[in-house]
Amino acid sequence: MTQDEHQRVQRIKEYVLARLRDELACGPRGAQAQLAKKLGVSGAHLSNMLSHSPTRQPGEDFRRKVAAHWGVSYGQLEAIALGEEASPASTSKPVSWRAEDAPPNLSAVLADYSWMPELPNDLRAVVREQARQHLRFGGFDYSHDEWQRILTGLEREALGLLARRVRTSSPVPRETKRPSKSAKTRKA
Repeated sequence: MTQDEHQRVQRIKEYVLARLRDELACGPRGAQAQLAKKLGVSGAHLSNMLSHSPTRQPGEDFRRKVAAHWGVSYGQLEAIALGEEASPASTSKPVSWRAEDAPPNLSAVLADYSWMPELPNDLRAVVREQARQHLRFGGFDYSHDEWQRILTGLEREALGLLARRVRTSSPVPRETKRPSKSAKTRKA
């Protein structure tokens, strides 16, 4: 496996785990056990993968089961995880959720939303997915203005994440030494 292929698979794994964590965070008590049973894995195995220091990674078979659980093909799951558009012609199943399938107010906001140019496409896909989760757990279509506020807040959070990534990957500038007061007084 090349470095690029490895990074691609790692991004897909990270997406699957993050989305499962989000899904289960809002679920009722016992949701993780039910999901493990539905996916055909032990509760301990799923719990380990979702922990903050996992010793197990989601393999391709597991990721395929999760894709089926979400109602998408594995190709669509990869496209979503990588921030690419999932083309219905290139997949075996229809996309489970598109902006045009959303309720009218959310669809209108997604269609007209002015994204900040600094936000890359992969994070825009994450924001759209978070809006979908908000709809799923909120249960109803908010007003146009409320969806606008929700998307703006989600976009701000994504931009904050991007800024933190840049800040932590950039070298910290060194402080320059300033002349001491005694050096200034000697010149006078």
